[in-house]
Amino acid sequence: MWLTIARRTVPASPAATPAPPRPPRRKRFQTEAYAREVLSSGSKPRSDEARDKLLVTRLERAHILENFDSPVVWTMLDEAVLRRPIGGPVVMCEQLRHIVTLGESRRIRVHVLPFDVGYHAMLEGLVELMWFEDLPPIAYVETLKTGRVWELPSVVRECQVAYDQALGDALSHRKSLALIRSVAEEYEHAAR
Repeated sequence: MWLTIARRTVPASPAATPAPPRPPRRKRFQTEAYAREVLSSGSKPRSDEARDKLLVTRLERAHILENFDSPVVWTMLDEAVLRRPIGGPVVMCEQLRHIVTLGESRRIRVHVLPFDVGYHAMLEGLVELMWFEDLPPIAYVETLKTGRVWELPSVVRECQVAYDQALGDALSHRKSLALIRSVAEEYEHAAR
């Protein structure tokens, strides 16, 4: 499970305000090897050609994170994301180091919800909160088979409260990056 909750501040311009919004989600944080494994292993079998087409698109979209003027992103990862060896130790080591690099960019804040938190509202599905300069905030909520953009202020507030509660239980950005580095080192040792 790759739990991501993101905040974005997007300039209010036609180019930066997609309709309907398509959130950045966890896909933009994936390395090529990790994304290839995810796209090859899903419940919906794909041909190599279809997988590779999706992979190219995913990697092209990830370039937005390299631009210092792109949206500010806060993301929370459940500790299970770090510990589940998708693609094996080499792929996971590279993936986690990539997340650390993104987290060191000053525009992307990473928080890990540790196992000892137990149950939290974010286990029910992915939530992305988006703020715009000249538009009201929206929330994108996703479960296994569905996703929906919410503009209703009361729903957006409920999502914000759930996010804030989870963020209160998460590790700080600095401690999260330290944990991710440590788990990456564990994968590196396992790969030897």
